Amino acid sequence: MMSTDSSNQEINVSDLLLYINCPRRVYFVSRGFELFSEVTASRLERIILKELSLNYPEIVKEYSLNADNLHKELEISLTKVCTDLPLLFPRELAGVTKEILEEGEARARAKLPEIAANLLGALEEFGKEPMLAALTPVKTEPFLSSERLNLKGVPSKLVCFEGVQVPSILKPGSCPQQGVWASDRIHAAAFVLLLEAENGKEVPFAFVEYVSFGLLRRVAVRSSDRREVLKICREVKKIKDGIMPERKEEKFCKECNFSEHCISESSLMSKFF
Repeated sequence: MMSTDSSNQEINVSDLLLYINCPRRVYFVSRGFELFSEVTASRLERIILKELSLNYPEIVKEYSLNADNLHKELEISLTKVCTDLPLLFPRELAGVTKEILEEGEARARAKLPEIAANLLGALEEFGKEPMLAALTPVKTEPFLSSERLNLKGVPSKLVCFEGVQVPSILKPGSCPQQGVWASDRIHAAAFVLLLEAENGKEVPFAFVEYVSFGLLRRVAVRSSDRREVLKICREVKKIKDGIMPERKEEKFCKECNFSEHCISESSLMSKFF
């Protein structure tokens, strides 16, 4: 096992997401273990749809109120994304087979009708200009850091909406019927705190873009969200400083890359406590 001196390490926003998923993941990743061991077709699908979403502004800018045209533009854009993938992610895709690449692309392509329908619905409901403002980055993947918060991170993009610069995060996973998942709310709140620390201005909301569905959700950041971010930051620091969190058996434990190490660490600790 690799050991790291984490006493002076800044906490990354990604650490907060690991903690929400499972506190022990923070422990193992901070000690040099790889979070992902391989690229599956499912993970590749998510990568493709996330890259595709970065082209939404260009597509929306040119769109005419026609579902077929919107779908065709998404098809063309997805083909370009798949062509560029090896250049964008050379390390991640180095050992990926042709079969996985083709399956990942097919899975992503199957989502296009729903993405087109949802984008079209939003354009009809909110109008072209507000949608463009919410989707178009003024900065893409900016580095944000705060010494006071001992926190750093890179949001997917910053957009200027209603005269305010706000963070927007791209989420390639599932989407709730309304609003955003609790973990996505914390994710958004962390970037709001970082952006406020950098700009010195209040950031009242953020966007969460569910790219597998073409849905954009606005999130009003509450005091309780901010409080939860600060609480998790303190817990993450303890873990990075060497505290092993208690092991909890979850439904996804069998699929976790760290399961073998997690069980062996628990067995070792049980000899002393």
